[in-house]
Amino acid sequence: MDIKAIEEYVQAVRLAQKSGILGVYNDRIHVRYQLFEELINEQGNLEVVKRDCSEYPFEATFTKNGLTYLSLHTEEEIKNIFGGNIDELITRN
Repeated sequence: MDIKAIEEYVQAVRLAQKSGILGVYNDRIHVRYQLFEELINEQGNLEVVKRDCSEYPFEATFTKNGLTYLSLHTEEEIKNIFGGNIDELITRN
């Protein structure tokens, strides 16, 4: 791989980050909550799970076309996005 190719990849990563994509892990794409809010307007499978984390205790995932988009949320963000009773949203494992 040459320097020019690496520079192009770096530009692509920076553009993805600017667009709200924080990371790609196989078929899971970690996105900022603002982008996640846009994505859930699409038809797909939505899940919310509790996490063992005091700062971001909720993980919301949206799956479409074999890709899972995930975003970490505070309790307030979850209420703002989904409203209603949080317990009804949480997927039971």
